[in-house]
Amino acid sequence: MEVIDTEGSPVLLGKPPTTRRQTRWVRWTLAVLAFALVASTLGYLIDDQKSENEHYDRIHRSLVFTRHRTTDVHHDLAVLRHDVAVLMGQVASTSTSWTQDTSQLKTAQYELAVVQSDVTQGSTRIGSLHTCLAGVQQALNALAINNQAVAVSDLNAVSSSCSESSGG
Repeated sequence: MEVIDTEGSPVLLGKPPTTRRQTRWVRWTLAVLAFALVASTLGYLIDDQKSENEHYDRIHRSLVFTRHRTTDVHHDLAVLRHDVAVLMGQVASTSTSWTQDTSQLKTAQYELAVVQSDVTQGSTRIGSLHTCLAGVQQALNALAINNQAVAVSDLNAVSSSCSESSGG
């Protein structure tokens, strides 16, 4: 006689009978879901990595451009520093030359003032000499006509002019 185990029987416990087919279907579904999850995660990671790689390439190009531009600016700055140094030398030279020219100009102005004073004195002497000469000529004319009193009077009138013209 056979003993029937009623304790573990799915029918007696109120459970539907499990078949191998249902277990296999659940495993396949879980496997497909796991594969889909792994594939979508992998796809997301690959897309994200591709995006990061493109971002890195843009940044790298920008860095290369910036380095190139920095080199150009550094070179331009060196040229400008050289030009400024040359200009500073020219300014110093020009300043020295200007100081010398100013000194020479002051000397020339002083000499010109001396010459102008001499010319003024000479002009005054020439004027006095003309006055003296005119008086002497009148005195000679008076002596020529035997008028000694007028001749002495004419010479006395121009004696100061004659003294000035002789420098005394």
